[in-house]
Amino acid sequence: MTEFIFPPRPVGKTHPRRLPRYQKAPWIAQRKFNGTRNLIHIVDGDVICWMRKGEPHKQWEMSDDVKRQILDLNLTEDEYWLDSELLHHKTTDQHYKNRIVLFDVLHAGKYLFRSLTLLERYELLANLCGNPTERESKHGLALVASENLWLAENIQPVDFVDEFKRHLDKDQIEGLVLKDSTSTIDNFGNKYYEVAWQVRCRKPTKNYTH
Repeated sequence: MTEFIFPPRPVGKTHPRRLPRYQKAPWIAQRKFNGTRNLIHIVDGDVICWMRKGEPHKQWEMSDDVKRQILDLNLTEDEYWLDSELLHHKTTDQHYKNRIVLFDVLHAGKYLFRSLTLLERYELLANLCGNPTERESKHGLALVASENLWLAENIQPVDFVDEFKRHLDKDQIEGLVLKDSTSTIDNFGNKYYEVAWQVRCRKPTKNYTH
């Protein structure tokens, strides 16, 4: 069994007023959800979920139903590591509790170190999810793969500013994560690390100013 794979994290951040600088190729964005980082390890028909540093979740336990939904993905390999955000104890809205938003795949039969670009990994992830097109029913913040599994949506550069402003009032969204669509996983996943091909753009709150 593969040891824990640490996920890449943004090393940089930018202020919302600087978003227009990124409104060009090769940048895309995904919504930054207000949840807990969740690494899903699928191996030999079993599922284990970890937090971002390899710790077990302290305020959430995966149900048999959620496990079944994960195993019902279009899995063709014996082992996967999926990167996601768990929406649960940070929201009081029952519509968003116990939802997992998938946004990257780090391992699919092998560790995808420098082998697939971000967009190629996203295409693989979308295929695992059945290429969903329907958005979740309340605010349309993600694409529905199953009841509890949602797929993050890629946002094109022309929409960065408008998309950021559109969700300022939603507690489930912290802002955007800007990503270089041509980037690859360029570090080893056996240690905690940050990458320059991801940039956070957070909305102002009492906890942070950008």
